[in-house]
Amino acid sequence: MDDQDFPNIQTGNGIDRDLAATANDRIKKAVIEINSLKGAVASLEKTIVNLDDKNEKLQKRIFWLTVVGVALAATQIVQVLDIIKTWLK
Repeated sequence: MDDQDFPNIQTGNGIDRDLAATANDRIKKAVIEINSLKGAVASLEKTIVNLDDKNEKLQKRIFWLTVVGVALAATQIVQVLDIIKTWLK
């Protein structure tokens, strides 16, 4: 962006009116830009929701794999404690 995108506005009614007019112009341009981005944001949100739905099955599989892994690890600890008991006797 250059100075042509954000020109200083001269109202001829004093510096304070020039600054107010310039600020209003900048605000208007910002609002127009934000409104134009709403469609892109909505599209991005739909894409994220769609990807989340597709990954739901994978997320559930990973969760249950973790649960099984923790259960197996916990049972191994019991076996190790039994082995240590036999060593101490």
